[in-house]
Order: sequence, then C-alpha cells, then structure tokens
Amino acid sequence: MRIIGLDPGINKLGYSVIEENLNVLKSGVFVPSLKLNFESKIKYLLENFERLLKNFSPDLISIEEIYVAKNIQIALKIGILIGGIIGICITRNIKFVLIPPREIKQLVTGKGGATKEQVKFMIENLTNCYNFKNFEETDATATAISAVFKLKENVIFYTR
Repeated sequence: MRIIGLDPGINKLGYSVIEENLNVLKSGVFVPSLKLNFESKIKYLLENFERLLKNFSPDLISIEEIYVAKNIQIALKIGILIGGIIGICITRNIKFVLIPPREIKQLVTGKGGATKEQVKFMIENLTNCYNFKNFEETDATATAISAVFKLKENVIFYTR
C-alpha cells in the first residue's frame, strides 16, 4: 500500500510518499511564490498535489488536520486548501483520512505534546531515512506513518 502524507499550509505544503513498510519513496515541500495572491497559491498547490497523485498512484492520503491557533484567517485559508485536496481525492476515488496534530505526535512518539525535533528524531529512526530537509517533510512523513498505524487498528477511512 502506498500512502501520501500531507502537512498543509498556504505558503508551504509538505508531502511524503511512503509504503506501508515505512519505506520513504519521496518527500518535499511545494512552495508557491509569496508574490502570488491566495487563489493562485491554492491553484499552484493543488496542481502540484495532482501531479504527485499522477506520479505515485497512492492508495490513501493522510492529511494533518488544521491546528487552530491565534489566527483564524490562516486556519480558514488552510481549510480551503484541505477542502480542495479532499475534493480531488473524492473525484479520483482515493481514500483519505484527517488526523489531528496531537494524535499524530502521540502515534509516532508516544507523546501528544512532542516537539518538532522529537517527531523528526522518531521519524528518522522509524524510516531509517535521515535526509529530511525541514520540518514540513518530517511532519508530512509523520502524518503518513500515523495512517499506517491507524490501518493496523482497522480504522475506517473516508472513501468514495
């Protein structure tokens, strides 16, 4: 089974493509130009997401849910991006799951309040992959791995 994990943001969309055995096939970050307006950023990110789907034909998309902090406007914009991603999944009949950040941290480190550094350490050790360039990649990989762990718990994913 092939899984794509996503760490969504409007200025950076982290992604990781893994296999069920936690082998990392590819990870990276889509970064639209800061000069683009909101709609153009969404278009750029969704087009790159679709390209990723085409190149890797995943069985499941695992998306980190929005963490609503101080800025509700940013959360709403990320929600629009996630809605676009879900829409693409639905039209392509790809299963998807939304996982809250604390649950991802709990699943991969054993601590729901783990730091990004702790998540990175565990992801590197779980995957034997040590070439992640930033936290967006490790967060996306943690999101994908969380889906693998949830598969083992027989969690029902959103489907067609």
